[in-house]
Amino acid sequence: MDIHELDAHMEASTPHQLKIIQAIYDAGSTWLTRSKVAKALGKRRLTPYDIECLTILSDKCLIETSTQPTTAPGSDFAYIYDMPDDVARLLQKWSETHETTQENQQRKPINISKT
Repeated sequence: MDIHELDAHMEASTPHQLKIIQAIYDAGSTWLTRSKVAKALGKRRLTPYDIECLTILSDKCLIETSTQPTTAPGSDFAYIYDMPDDVARLLQKWSETHETTQENQQRKPINISKT
């Protein structure tokens, strides 16, 4: 993935998907369970929409999805999520570029009075 492809993914992402990307990015190299993703989003548990967003982000290769064994009742495994380091570095570069572009689009203060 290059920065232009990432830009297209970021522009096409919903605000909620961007929150999920931010939460997983902020976790660093730590794999997050669904429970930890929910907590990072300020929720008690993920909704079906949250899980759909995680799937979409995984399909776009912005995050990785895996499983790990669990002792939770009713399941033998738990889904876990992480952001690959190369995507995290690309996001850093994208963010810096995006901030610079926004700064360049803003009018800078000027003084046109003759006093």
